Amino acid sequence: MNNYLKQIWYELRHQPMVTITSVMGTAFAIFLMMAVFMTSSLDTVPVAPETNRPRLMFGQNIHIKYEKGESSGGMSYNTARRLYGNLDGIEKISFANSWAVNLDVSVKDGDCVSLFEKKVDDAFWEIFDFTFVSGKPFDKASVDARLKKAIITESAAVRMFGNADVAGKEIKINHVPHIVQGVVKDTSPLLVQSFANIYTVYAPEEQDNLWIDGYGGDTQVILLKAPGVSDEHIRNQVKSRYATFASVLKKEGKQVDYHQAPYTAETVNLEFGSNTDPDPDTPRKLRYAVYLILLILPAINLSSMTRSRLRRRVSEIGVRRAFGATKAGIMSRFLGENLILTLAGGIIGLVLCLIFVVFFSNLFISYGGKFGNNDIAASTPTINMLLNFKTFGIALLFCLLLNVISTGMPAWRASKINPAEAISGKND
Repeated sequence: MNNYLKQIWYELRHQPMVTITSVMGTAFAIFLMMAVFMTSSLDTVPVAPETNRPRLMFGQNIHIKYEKGESSGGMSYNTARRLYGNLDGIEKISFANSWAVNLDVSVKDGDCVSLFEKKVDDAFWEIFDFTFVSGKPFDKASVDARLKKAIITESAAVRMFGNADVAGKEIKINHVPHIVQGVVKDTSPLLVQSFANIYTVYAPEEQDNLWIDGYGGDTQVILLKAPGVSDEHIRNQVKSRYATFASVLKKEGKQVDYHQAPYTAETVNLEFGSNTDPDPDTPRKLRYAVYLILLILPAINLSSMTRSRLRRRVSEIGVRRAFGATKAGIMSRFLGENLILTLAGGIIGLVLCLIFVVFFSNLFISYGGKFGNNDIAASTPTINMLLNFKTFGIALLFCLLLNVISTGMPAWRASKINPAEAISGKND
């Protein structure tokens, strides 16, 4: 390693422009690669309170056709239980509302604030790992009794009360009194399935906006798979239940279409209609194509720079060969030296990417219409979303591939140089 560093320092002093250009070229390649990777992974990376994302699946809509037309949208609570209740391989199931809204919330002698509401049951707090700073989550008894309780975020508590220790205090939601059950740390609006400013008890019989003879409504299902259970195992069961459901509807002159539900964390965030199948393969293939382009193009440019550096070291290569250095030894030496330069460029590129994505996320991420303009400022990705072992692994792998592709051929050609010709300077 020490010899590698000495050689790199020598190259830096004698070929500063080529060496610096190689490092910055790598840095720019890593910067672009990781910017694309990080932003495309925001919908799938496990981060609190959605650390169970790899095990989550979601059931959202129902699509029913009848004699005079068709309708699609959210399910009713009964439909959701019919299609998703008691599935084999599911550890927890939660029922929540499909369409959350902004509510007017106030305290006694205080100003009215607008908060984004999500209606959830007790299982929701077991599936998502929120951090409570005051109070506790809903229990089953509170949900079954449909108690007027609410859980608010830390920022909402501070806005209304001036502090976060407010469990047990009263608030009014659209003028209806509720007791604050607990206070949780804020979550990013980018975590769509768990985000809200206020969480209230889901009571389907009170708020399920029924349609199509009670089959449609505003219920969403959140499923937590048991460890080791495949998506297809769950999906096949749901597909079978759709077939049974279809036979029931057929007697009423209706038809239900199955659209590959339930959906993974990656698929549920795609933009697709309630009456169509999601298509996760197309955006995934597009990302892979972008990754390949971002790998090959800089590798070609860096290969030319590597060859330029090696041409100045032809005599050195000849001397090493004359003193018994093997072709494999020559190749490994140049690959090792270039790997250090590549890793240095990779670290610079990764740091630049983190800075750029954190401070200029609006150039990468579209989220303006999800929760309203008031939450756009809070939608900046956190460091925990961007940095994880997978991110570092992808960056390291990209550096290794870039090193092998850009240095492999020049190093192989250098190892085949005839020692006598190299020492005499006749070899180009």
